[in-house]
Amino acid sequence: MADALADEVQQIQAMLTRERLAVDLCDGKRTAFLTHIGAPPRLVPGPWIAHRQQVLALALANLAPNQRSSLAHAVVVEWGREFGVGRMVLSAVASGLPLGGSSLSMRPRTPGGDGRPHILYTWALGLRATPVVCDWLLLQAQPEWACDRPPRPLGVRGLETLALLGGSVLVLVQNAVAARQLADSVGHSVALDAHPRFVPFLEDHDANANVMIWPHDAIGASSLERREFSTAVLIGAPELVRQEVLRWAAARPKLEVVDAACPGRMNRKALARYWESCGRPKLLLRGDSEWAAAGRVWLESLGATVAAHSEATQLGLF
Repeated sequence: MADALADEVQQIQAMLTRERLAVDLCDGKRTAFLTHIGAPPRLVPGPWIAHRQQVLALALANLAPNQRSSLAHAVVVEWGREFGVGRMVLSAVASGLPLGGSSLSMRPRTPGGDGRPHILYTWALGLRATPVVCDWLLLQAQPEWACDRPPRPLGVRGLETLALLGGSVLVLVQNAVAARQLADSVGHSVALDAHPRFVPFLEDHDANANVMIWPHDAIGASSLERREFSTAVLIGAPELVRQEVLRWAAARPKLEVVDAACPGRMNRKALARYWESCGRPKLLLRGDSEWAAAGRVWLESLGATVAAHSEATQLGLF
């Protein structure tokens, strides 16, 4: 059983590393399928594939000329329609997240074969994600469902309370997708300002707002040093990011750091239903090692077969 599982994991590894398609990895050589805005660590110019809504959203971003050229030549796909790259049969699937967020259904195109293993690659999942019956579900560990005691999603009442208690609030998120989810959740009641990287993806922003949305990786920006905040809210921050923010906050003795979950993401109850709707597939976890370890215990308690890889081994696998 263990050998068979290892063989299947190796097959998945080959699908993701040796074929002509790369998922959320732009190397300028292989064709890159972009699941979500901000999911690829770098947007290296090259052949890109993305859902129509994501291509339209990326057109609003501050791209370099060579990136914009790649976007102009990107292959636009729709959810649920099959397409092919090399020896792979592919289909984009709605992830339930904004800005054209997609999971990717992948299976090998083998003459006379059965197209296995059929995998569904996910980056993160919203509450309305479309399930796909598959052999393997590839999950990136998220605190909303991986942690035994996840933080509460940040909502209007929480932000209003924090603003009333102390004034300006800094909300730290991973990327534009989380920024947009936060804005969709609270922006109708709370005025929001944002980092220039996020502004193109928000329907509205107020430069004088008391709530600022900021990326995790820009905590040391000089422009942030000129602002005073009473509270910093960490959304979906792994431990390395959290420690960096705590060091930054230590120089601001009146600043309180609190944790929250991103609104609109799947919790354990929703993910369990989603897994059932996908036909109870085997699961391959990646991402933050602490979240993956806790998530594996919970998923195995549901009866799932789980293979987990920590962040340290992630690059070797994907």
